[in-house]
Amino acid sequence: MSLSTRMIGGIGVVGTAIALAVIAPGAASAAPTTCLSPAGAPARSLTDALSGCASISDATSAAAAYGYNGTGDAAADLNSLALALGFTGGDASSTASNGAAPAAIAYGIDSVATATGTAPGLSIAIAAPGSTVSITDLGAVCDGPGFAGSLVTLQACLG
Repeated sequence: MSLSTRMIGGIGVVGTAIALAVIAPGAASAAPTTCLSPAGAPARSLTDALSGCASISDATSAAAAYGYNGTGDAAADLNSLALALGFTGGDASSTASNGAAPAAIAYGIDSVATATGTAPGLSIAIAAPGSTVSITDLGAVCDGPGFAGSLVTLQACLG
């Protein structure tokens, strides 16, 4: 078999595996939950068997939370933005005020990401399976694999 035939075959196998991984449902799959609270909108809260989300904001802010086999909770006030994304057993929480824009992303079983901002600027916390990651105005903490960083305090951690 020629090298080009083997390469084409290998590319085909990899492409098929990726396509199946994307479209095949997991063993325990739940519908994603999305909670959006743009400025002035009422608080939102949704749950199903494996997913959940909650969001709340005031008239000057916006909060968005998403849960897909996980949970996301976002709260924003005083000209702020909050984003929380929880996937595959992850729990993400984002709280913003005074012009802050924190984001929390938790992916995997027993992952916890917490992002809290009380000063204008961006911050992010990303937690991998089994880890707890947080970012606040006081600093970043990574317990396990993950990343947290703040453009407000210029503090970060990598676990």
